[in-house]
Amino acid sequence: MKFKIIFRGMLTLAFLWGLVYAVVVGAVLLAHYYGEFVLASNIFFTIVLFPILIAIGIVLLQFLISPWLLDLNFRWLYKLTWIDPMQLPPHLAQLIADQSQLQNLSIKKIGMIHDQMPTALTYGRFKKNARIVISDGLLNLLTPEEQKGVVAHELGHIAHRDFIFMTVAAAVPMILYTFYIFSRGFLRVGLRSSGGDNKAAGYIAIAAVVTMIVSYLFYIVSQFLVLFLSRVREYYADRFSGQETNNPKGLSTALVKIAYGMVQTQAAYATTMNDKGVDRRTRTRAYSRSNFTNTTRSLNIFDIKAAQGLVMSAQANAKVGEVNPEMVVRAAAWDLESPWAGFLELQSTHPLAAKRLLALDDLAEEMNIPRAFPKLGEDQIKETLWDEFLIDIFLSYIAPILAFALPGVGVFLYLFDYYDIWTVTMNWVWIGVGAGLALAGLLWIWRVRIRYPKLYEDLPLVPIMHAVTDVSDDGYAEASPFRGKPIRLKGTIIGRGTPGYYFSEDVVLQDPTGIITLDYDPLFGFMRFITALFRVEKVIGSQVEIIGWYRRTPRPIVMIKRMYTLDGQTSFRSNKNVAGWILVVLLFLGATISIMAGFPNFLPF
Repeated sequence: MKFKIIFRGMLTLAFLWGLVYAVVVGAVLLAHYYGEFVLASNIFFTIVLFPILIAIGIVLLQFLISPWLLDLNFRWLYKLTWIDPMQLPPHLAQLIADQSQLQNLSIKKIGMIHDQMPTALTYGRFKKNARIVISDGLLNLLTPEEQKGVVAHELGHIAHRDFIFMTVAAAVPMILYTFYIFSRGFLRVGLRSSGGDNKAAGYIAIAAVVTMIVSYLFYIVSQFLVLFLSRVREYYADRFSGQETNNPKGLSTALVKIAYGMVQTQAAYATTMNDKGVDRRTRTRAYSRSNFTNTTRSLNIFDIKAAQGLVMSAQANAKVGEVNPEMVVRAAAWDLESPWAGFLELQSTHPLAAKRLLALDDLAEEMNIPRAFPKLGEDQIKETLWDEFLIDIFLSYIAPILAFALPGVGVFLYLFDYYDIWTVTMNWVWIGVGAGLALAGLLWIWRVRIRYPKLYEDLPLVPIMHAVTDVSDDGYAEASPFRGKPIRLKGTIIGRGTPGYYFSEDVVLQDPTGIITLDYDPLFGFMRFITALFRVEKVIGSQVEIIGWYRRTPRPIVMIKRMYTLDGQTSFRSNKNVAGWILVVLLFLGATISIMAGFPNFLPF
């Protein structure tokens, strides 16, 4: 399996650079075909070599300065502090020390993002200057074995030199796009000069248009290949983690908690945060105190023992610190059975969580370790989701085009047949435009009702994991990035949607069953900025109730319609669905005006 992963990565990288080679050879052949005068001049260098040098220069500069820029970015825009690796909990400090010796690494500092959303990442240039960044939530919500699995995964990226590997791959789209830009410029030059005596300019224009089309098509292909290569490297890092920790299950359960929100909290903390009788100030202090104690126990100042009981109703029959395999199988069903999942994966740098779990279980079998989720991959969603997927694709991508095209269909069809009777045509033109606008309005009503179904005031309160693990017919499993499902939740805001990021207007909700990201999408875009800077920080640590639309992507999310703190001091409201209904009204208003403009000649009086 390891050889297969390496082979796929090298083959993809070779194919990527093969695209560049094809464009270069094509440009050379065109130059030869259209005459020696092209080769004899500096145009060959300008068309073929100059774009490559510019693109490589940009990528190289980005590679050299990006760690420094990311350092500034995390320092200024995230709640991040740097600590020495030895200040981490002992099991993580030992893991980093051991792998640094085995893999010839040099991890000099660890970034701590002070946010309860579990996350981890790494960046740098080489093995000797890599940085690892983790969040407080990773330490607070994951077990020690899971923490080791996640950190080992990041160490795998460093050991495999993925910074260099992906930089070499990412240079290809840059080169191809630069070819496209230069070819477009030469096309304009050729078109301006081709009408005169400059025969070479005309040849340049012909060569440029061919190079422009081919380079742009190859650019699109290369983008998908780079994403595929990134997913291959993720599998490779997962394998490194499982082998070096000798525990693939540690990373598996960590992925489950991060991707599907199946995390657990200390009972005392959860009771305080979810007790209606506890005032907001006490809950905020509890949140801050939990944040402090869990992150500073690694500094050998003091250590508060975790409470023995855990509040996780979805994990009621599981051991402390473990996830229920049956619940995981149901949560992962969407990844494996929804057409949307595969469609989104093509555009993602990471494989679907369920596929990573399967790969880690395969690794466990190779190591003679029992599979963590033996039933993963069995059909869970009995009803096919293809019909919903096709409707979603139509309404998401085709409907907006039709909304603009339909009003012109009546005009085009009538003028095609009756262009010679202009006085009569104008009446029918207006009616045709009105009919098109009316059809567009009906189409948009369908779109809005699927995307934002009606929210009833008596909507039942459900746990987060009920939605994530639901596989019933006409249930939450039908949710998609486009199709919303009404939902009402109650819990505690524990952090920002992008951990620690000051400009993140989204937040993370936690209830006794898990966590989920809440998407705040206001009617006016500038409200995102205001909310992120002045409102989100105040609501963190507060108990809230939310009503909105559950949507499913590789990570489940809920779009906020109304959210308010139970003490009544703060409320959020998103009216994005209102914009859809405003457009419907405008379409039907336009249809009425257009039809009436062409209607008088048909009246009997």
